[in-house]
Order: sequence, then structure tokens, then C-alpha cells
Amino acid sequence: MSRLVTLMYHGLYADDRELQQTIDPADRPYAVSTAAFERQLDLIEAEGLTVVDPRRLGGPLPARGVLLTFDDGHASNHHHATRILAKRGLQAVFFVTSDFIGGGRAHFCSWEQLREMDGQGMLIGSHGRTHRFFDDLSPADASAEFRDSRDRIQQGVGRAVEQISFPGGRYRRDQLAAGRALGYTVFHTSEVGVFGGAAVPAGAEVPRIAVRHTTGDATFMAFAAGSRRAVWKAQAIAAAKSAVRRTAGNRLYHLMYEKFAR
Repeated sequence: MSRLVTLMYHGLYADDRELQQTIDPADRPYAVSTAAFERQLDLIEAEGLTVVDPRRLGGPLPARGVLLTFDDGHASNHHHATRILAKRGLQAVFFVTSDFIGGGRAHFCSWEQLREMDGQGMLIGSHGRTHRFFDDLSPADASAEFRDSRDRIQQGVGRAVEQISFPGGRYRRDQLAAGRALGYTVFHTSEVGVFGGAAVPAGAEVPRIAVRHTTGDATFMAFAAGSRRAVWKAQAIAAAKSAVRRTAGNRLYHLMYEKFAR
């Protein structure tokens, strides 16, 4: 059986100055240096893993595949990630929060940059319109997040939007029907796991594994190779965090996360 490990990145930075000046404190735990990112791509190649083109998820998957994803739409996705990937002939999917693009948030991509990324073989997907957590939304608001982000990205990039990742990885499965009705075919979660199957069927939920500032090479390779022990450990940690979040609620949990991320 084929297996697909989906890695979740956010912003990249070349040096400490760029980290401090362009990436918000709450986002820094998920920021990865360009040197680390290049080294991780080297490790993937050395292990003989295949980086999967996100435009071809519905087709046959390799025996040992890796999918690269980026959330939010930070400008470094354009001038660092895309440059590094294009140089190697690799593709990734970039999930953008449409309200952040084109000046909606400092240090985030412009629509022109997203079009350039699309032209270099990258896939632009949705990360919602406002970055609100879907599991806090009413059915009408969830549908609006699906629809409005899709429409704005399609208008700005000029290509259909069929894949989405959920802000904070938080959603309810009863919301997927609305997404499917609006044309989404793949839903990327933040649930830790490895996707097993010959192909990703339309309407599927795909688990992902986060790459953080503190992810060392050995841990990274265990994740990328789909090590059961590494995945189980990450799942246990994620389950503990989910339990805290269910008790505290999204708003309080996020406030605590931002406080301790600084």
C-alpha cells in the first residue's frame, strides 16, 4: 500500500533579523530557517522519498510519498520557499488566508506574488477568509469562509481552488459537506497521521505533521519516513493538547498559546 506523509510548514526566514522583523511572535514556533528547510529537502532526497505534486493527488501515489504544504500565506512562501523548491524542480501547496493577502496583513503575500508562485508550478489553496476557527462557526459562517476564500483566490490567481487547510486544524466533520458542495475535493487537517491508499479520493481528509522551529533532523526524518513510533508519539502529544483545548475553549487556548509562544 502506498503511504503519503504530508508535512505542514508556515513561514521561512533567512536569518535572525528576518525572523524578528517579519514573523509575528506567535508564529515563530512554526517558523523554519531556510538553511533547515534546504537540509530537510536534502534528507528527503537522500532517503529516496518522492515529493508529490499536489495537483496530482487524485492520481496514483508513490510507495513512499511526501507532500509539502504551507499555511497562512506569509511573504517568505514566495521569496524563500518557492525559490528553493523551483530550483529543485519540486512543487508544494500554499494555503492562504484570503483577507491577509494583498496588504491585509503585514509581511504577507501580494496577489501578484501568488500568481508568480502558481506560474512556477505551486498550487494555491484556501486557508479560509479570516483565519477564524471553523469549529467555532455557524453553518452559514462556515459556508461563507469556504465560498468567499475560494472566490477571492480564484479571482486573484486565475485558477480553480479545490483544496483547503483548516486554520488551527480546527473544524467539524459535519462542515465538510458544505465544502464539497462548493467544489473542494481535498481537506487538509492538522490531525497527526499518515495517509494510506493508492490515491487520495475526492472529498478526502488528509492528515498532516507539523514541522516546527525545534524539529531536529532525526525527528524530521522519522516523520518524513512515516515512522510509526514517531507518529504515535506526536499523536499522543496532539491528543493531550486537544484535551486542554476542549476544556478551555478555542479562544482561551489560543490566548495561552500566544502567551507562551513569545
